[in-house]
Amino acid sequence: CKLQKWFEESENWIEKEWNELEKRWSTWNSQDISIFVGYTLKCNKLKMNEYNKIIKGKKINGMSLLTMSKNDWMDLFHFDMFLQVCVVYDSFNQICVKYPIDSNEGIPHDIPKEYLCPLSKSIMKDPVIAPNGITYDRLSIMNQYQNIPNYYSLMNDGNLELYPDFALKQKIQKFLENLK
Repeated sequence: CKLQKWFEESENWIEKEWNELEKRWSTWNSQDISIFVGYTLKCNKLKMNEYNKIIKGKKINGMSLLTMSKNDWMDLFHFDMFLQVCVVYDSFNQICVKYPIDSNEGIPHDIPKEYLCPLSKSIMKDPVIAPNGITYDRLSIMNQYQNIPNYYSLMNDGNLELYPDFALKQKIQKFLENLK
């Protein structure tokens, strides 16, 4: 009887923590994402640690997951089956619909517009200026440049031409430090 009660309490705790994790999807870090993927696919801890290393190395966050296609997920995580990608991708999109960004309490609404990437609508981690004069987050532009009208004008010899915006990056870092 005690074991049954403990088991139910554990399940309730896990469900509560999972709901809290889902609510803040837009601010997920590498560990949160690896927990999400691991929990969704029922992976062991070793596999989750592998995912965490991959995510850290690629500097992926919750908002950048929004820009990824199923093929991007497949390439990133080296899943064995495409079905795994579909499960994770669909689960993530359900969370995004369930908890739209505007309803997330942890995100300040007074973020200067110049700090937001026009593609991902999130605060830029690595702002870069494209030849069209627009500043994007490097990860967003790298993943989505084909969706930009006349994207070929951003290319030089078949490569994206991007220039780091160090001044803006410093401003954003200072802004984020002041939020803490």
